[in-house]
Parts: sequence; structure tokens; C-alpha cells
Amino acid sequence: MNYIAASINQSPVIAMKAGADLADVRGKAVMFDETGGIVLADAGKSALGIAVLSNPENINKGDDIGIQIKDIGHVKAGAAVKPGDALAPDANGALVPAASGSYIAVTLESGAKDAFVQAVLRSGSLAAASGGATPATPGS
Repeated sequence: MNYIAASINQSPVIAMKAGADLADVRGKAVMFDETGGIVLADAGKSALGIAVLSNPENINKGDDIGIQIKDIGHVKAGAAVKPGDALAPDANGALVPAASGSYIAVTLESGAKDAFVQAVLRSGSLAAASGGATPATPGS
């Protein structure tokens, strides 16, 4: 990444290079591969952010990919979701409700599988014994 005349980049979106050919990437979670390229996030892996909807549907290895790393945006649901669900990537990078472990976003609206839904990018971790997938509100 290159920053000109600024030491802090406050943009919610960054551009990185794809580490592989990526199909159907829009709204899905992405992560770094072992070489520092961007690939679709795997289930149980820590995601960097969400591929923005303005990306082409398919991206070639080495091409730039826009990635949202903070704030509110749209994610592709890999299962039915409801407001307040903590979301984690499935095996194809789509976002599904997390029962435990780490999450990357929290939904702001309901949606069916394959729908694009609004979510706030906010990572955290859910305890396995919590009995629910709704993260705590900061300050509570």
C-alpha cells in the first residue's frame, strides 16, 4: 500500500492484489494467503475484510481487489441471517451466523441465503458456551 502525505489512512476501503483467480467475490470475506495475496476466507480463519460490491464478479490473480475493512457495508449471506447475528466466513467466503469463535461483522438486517445484507464490520470472538451468537454491545 502506498500513502501519500499521510501517515494514517482513514479510508474504510483498501486495494490489495489478488493471490489467486477469484470467482463470485463480491460481498465475501477475504484473507491473506501464505504469500500475502488476497484469497477468499476459509471457515474458521481470520478474515481481513469484505470484498466490496463494486469489484468485478471475477478477479484474476494479481489484479487489484477493493476490500472494506471497517464501517457499514454489504456482505453476502451464506445462510439466513437476522439483525444482530455475528458473522463468520463459510468455506466459500460467504458470511454465516457464528455460534462460537471469531467473527468479522454483525448484521443490521435480515436476509436469506445468497442475499446481500447490511452489516457493520466489527471483529470479535464468541465463547463456545455463550448459548447465542449475538455479540455484546461495547460498554455493556
